[in-house]
Amino acid sequence: MKRSLRSLPNDLRQFAKYHLKRRVYDYPAPETELGIVLLDYDADAYRDKLMSYRDRFAIDTLEEVRYRDRSYPIHRITTGHDGAGRRLLVLAGVHGNERAGLLAVPHLLDHLDAHRERFRGVEIVIVTPVNPVGAAAGSRYNADGFDINRDFSRFDTPEARAVRHAFAEARPHFMVALHEGPHEGTFLFANRLVARDRAEGVLAALAAEGVALAPEDYFGRSLEPPGYAPMTRTMWALSVLWERTLGMMATGMWAERQRVPEITLESSWRHAEAHGRVTAHVVLVRAIAEMLADEMRAVRDGLC
Repeated sequence: MKRSLRSLPNDLRQFAKYHLKRRVYDYPAPETELGIVLLDYDADAYRDKLMSYRDRFAIDTLEEVRYRDRSYPIHRITTGHDGAGRRLLVLAGVHGNERAGLLAVPHLLDHLDAHRERFRGVEIVIVTPVNPVGAAAGSRYNADGFDINRDFSRFDTPEARAVRHAFAEARPHFMVALHEGPHEGTFLFANRLVARDRAEGVLAALAAEGVALAPEDYFGRSLEPPGYAPMTRTMWALSVLWERTLGMMATGMWAERQRVPEITLESSWRHAEAHGRVTAHVVLVRAIAEMLADEMRAVRDGLC
C-alpha cells in the first residue's frame, strides 16, 4: 500500500489498534474502518444450519460465551473418519466481522459429505464461530473487547482457551485459520513449517476456481508468486519481539510453537457479493484436506 505523508498519523493509529493492543475496547465494538463490507449473518440461523448436519458429522459445544444475558456457543464439528492418519484443524470466525470463513463452513460440510471417499484417512475438525459474540455483533473483538488473534500467548480469553483445548484433543497435523482483510484479492500467510510446494499447490487450486490472488499483502509487501506470504526471518523476529514485549501472539506463530504447519487465509472484505468471498475459504480447506488424503494414500500404497 502506498500512502501519502498526510495519511501517516491515521495509519500509525490503525497499526497500533490492530497490532499493538490485545484489548482495544471493553465490548464487541463494530468495525467501521478500512472499507469492510459485512456479509449477512444471523447467530440463531447459523446454529440451526450447523445442527442440520448432526446426522452426518459429530457436533458438540466447546464453550458457551455469555454476553448480555445470552449464551453464544462455540461449535466443534468433526468429520469422524475411522482410523484417520492425518488430522486438520480449521478455525472460522476468529474475528467476528470476517464472516466469509463462517459462511464457508456449510458449503465445506456439503462437499465433505458428498466426497467422503476422497477424504478417507483424514479427520477434519472445524471450530466455528471461534468468536461467537463478535460474529453476532459484526465485531473483530470478543464480548470484552479483546482481539482473540492476539491472545495465543497469555490465553486470557475463553475463546483462545477453547481453541487450545480443541487443538490438544485433535493433535492436528495441519491447521488453517480463515480470515479477511482490507486488501484486494486473496493471499495466504504461511508459517515456517508450511512447505513452499504445498503453499503453491493451494494457490494453484485457488486460481483454478477463479479466485483472484493478491499481488501485495495488506502491509504493502510484494508477493511472489501472487498470493504467497511466507513467514520471513524478519517477520519471525518481529513476532518473537511482539510476544516478549507485549505478550501477543497470533495463531500462526502459536501453531509453529506446537510444531504444526498453519496457513492463515486472507480474502478481501471489500465486496458485497458473498459467493466470491466464501469460495476462497472452501477451496483452501478442500485443497489442504486433499493433500493430506493423498499423503495417507501414498502411505497405504507403500505398505501394500
